[in-house]
Amino acid sequence: MFKGIGFALSACFVWGLIFIVPQFMEGFSSIEIAAGRYFFYGLVSGLLFLKTFLQGRGRYPWAIWKRAFLYSLIFAVGYYPCVVLGLRYATPAICALIMGIGPITLAFYGNWREKECSYRSLLVPSLFILIGLVAINVPALQAEEAPSKYLIGLAACFCALASFTWYVVANAGFLKQNRDMCSSAWATLNGVTTLIWVVLFALGMLLFSGQTLHLEKFSTLSPHLTSFLIGSAVLGVICSWIGIFLWNKATLYLPVSFAGQLTIFETIFGIVFIYLLEQQLPPIMECLGIASFILAVTYGIKKSSPSAPHAG
Repeated sequence: MFKGIGFALSACFVWGLIFIVPQFMEGFSSIEIAAGRYFFYGLVSGLLFLKTFLQGRGRYPWAIWKRAFLYSLIFAVGYYPCVVLGLRYATPAICALIMGIGPITLAFYGNWREKECSYRSLLVPSLFILIGLVAINVPALQAEEAPSKYLIGLAACFCALASFTWYVVANAGFLKQNRDMCSSAWATLNGVTTLIWVVLFALGMLLFSGQTLHLEKFSTLSPHLTSFLIGSAVLGVICSWIGIFLWNKATLYLPVSFAGQLTIFETIFGIVFIYLLEQQLPPIMECLGIASFILAVTYGIKKSSPSAPHAG
């Protein structure tokens, strides 16, 4: 079990970089950053897949490919655009609060699918997570004013939350049911199918929104373009491929209901990275929120029974 916790925390550590890397990618929209991230994720996955294919490996049945196409569609194409809409039409604080409920929805939905523990054992850690989210987000919520299209943003946030929850639980179930599929191979297959979706999305944007795209940003080498390419590579290779690989490993060792609670460390690491970058200490309310998160996970560790380890 503790090996699984190590993999999960490592995944959350690299995912926490998502909160700060885009700050170095000035001059590019959220959609462009997302496309750059998933392009590099798909590119490195495609190269790894080509290597294994030429070695006589990497041949999977169509059923596996269909599952990979579905998962990459839900997570890469469905999840992130909903987050962008939520940030644009609701408020960043509302979006962060709703998405922060992810560990709670993962715990309950995962337990409903897998029947790993009693729901009563999930109430205390879920309550601590909720208290921590409120402590972190209340100041921002008080400072924000809801825009006119608030309901669209709110619906988009909940769609993103639902996509994230479904993907994590379904992905864990797939890996546990297909023990012969190693974590790195599954991360690679998801990356290859993600690249195909990104290419189709980009072609659609060129065909239907060509006048709104500023392609000159990508045709001339500049410091901004260099920062964008480096940032996209970090997001795609480290945050996506390595992060997904580590999370796939974690799901083989942990009950999905408990693994879901550990995703709160993505938020914790993100907050730590932001304040390290700003070279200042977080406010007292955010410190209290982080402390509440840690209490939730500590309680979860004590209550969760270890699952049979399996290396993938």
